[in-house]
Amino acid sequence: MKNFFTLMILLTTVLLTGCTSTVERTEIFMGTVVTLKANGLNAQAAVDESFHAIAELERNISADVAKIEAADAFVDVSPDVYKILETAQIFSELTNGAFDVTVGAAVDLWAVGTDKPRVPTSDELAAVKNFVGHERLHLRGGKVHLDSGVKLNLGGIGKGYGVDIVRKIFASHNITDGLIDFGTSTIFAVGRKKIGIKNPREVDKLSAVVEIENSALSTSGDGEKFFVANGRRYSHIIDPKTCAPVEGENFSVTVVVDGSHELCATVADILSTAAVVNRKRVEEILSQQKIPGRVL
Repeated sequence: MKNFFTLMILLTTVLLTGCTSTVERTEIFMGTVVTLKANGLNAQAAVDESFHAIAELERNISADVAKIEAADAFVDVSPDVYKILETAQIFSELTNGAFDVTVGAAVDLWAVGTDKPRVPTSDELAAVKNFVGHERLHLRGGKVHLDSGVKLNLGGIGKGYGVDIVRKIFASHNITDGLIDFGTSTIFAVGRKKIGIKNPREVDKLSAVVEIENSALSTSGDGEKFFVANGRRYSHIIDPKTCAPVEGENFSVTVVVDGSHELCATVADILSTAAVVNRKRVEEILSQQKIPGRVL
């Protein structure tokens, strides 16, 4: 009888091990290449559910942003979009305005990353400042209102929030080994992983390789989206205070936030963008706000 139970345990172990699989899938969402890799008994279900959730988030962001910008009063939005905007407002305050989702009108004015980027006139820059500022975005009990003429840009937060949605789905399926990669700029390592960081001036090369474990990593910079006019390089990252592309030595910044933070990837996405504008303030936030993270 003892030998029988021993054999049953061995057979059960073999069967369970045989069901473990590695699933890797790549799709285009949120303007970037999203690659999900999961290893475990429920890997396929985790990846399938995750891509369904990403698609839903993308639809909600598109629909809700259009609705908010078109309305002249408070409008209902999806819980995820409200959470994104609520988090954005918190970090706009914390970063002293270095991060601001109301920068959309300035982003459109410069059009960096499109086929028609341009350097605006001083009058155009002065005018667009009237439509940028987190105080022009109003949140109230699940409803959102923008001041007239203000436009949203969720490029510095949306992908991070998407990563956080996926990592929670992975956790619900007991995935303890994998990778959540939104365009190599915002990543969550499930387990221990080595992540290469692109060189912003030679994008086909790496500037560093870092090892992270159950943590989010986000890199922001001007390595891929920029244009040159009159000998000057203009980044796609806009300083909300000047409404002009950021210039200076912080042309690429990477932030790592530990997975113990509920919105670690969202925060990493926000702070990497903000650090390009004001690195010192982001370093202060990470040390003072007890956010388990670091600037690389």
